[in-house]
Amino acid sequence: MTARSMDIPSSATAHLYLREDRIRQSYEAMMLAWRTLNADCESLLREKELGPAHHRILFLAAAHPGITPTALLNSLGITKQSLGRALGDLRDRKLLVQEEDRHDRRRRPLRLTEAGEALERELFLMIREVMTRAYREAGMTAVEGFRRVLTPLQRPVGSSAP
Repeated sequence: MTARSMDIPSSATAHLYLREDRIRQSYEAMMLAWRTLNADCESLLREKELGPAHHRILFLAAAHPGITPTALLNSLGITKQSLGRALGDLRDRKLLVQEEDRHDRRRRPLRLTEAGEALERELFLMIREVMTRAYREAGMTAVEGFRRVLTPLQRPVGSSAP
């Protein structure tokens, strides 16, 4: 059997993964996985008096240097008030700075400070450890399949379109 023929389910099995019970199981698995991925991070965040929104902002600012508050707002799907509060907390704690764009004064790109980078790195290492174990256990084919499932479920960072 070729790799290509393994990607295409037979007509007898094609519908099995689309059944409601399978989709419910997958969704439940994603919720439980999210909890597991973030469990270690939660204690560190609590210790720093930060929450999940702060963590997501730190992560996106690290992954997308210069991201704007508007792009964060669209990516995170939170209210402008919640974002403003979390950004204010991160600025007050000297974890993040909001700069002025030299070419467009309306743009206010965000950048992590050294302390922000260090905290985000510490949080990411916790997640990386959990994901690395899971990826090793699942194997390369499963990891690629996982990415192929997740890709159409997500919007590009900064996009507000559903």
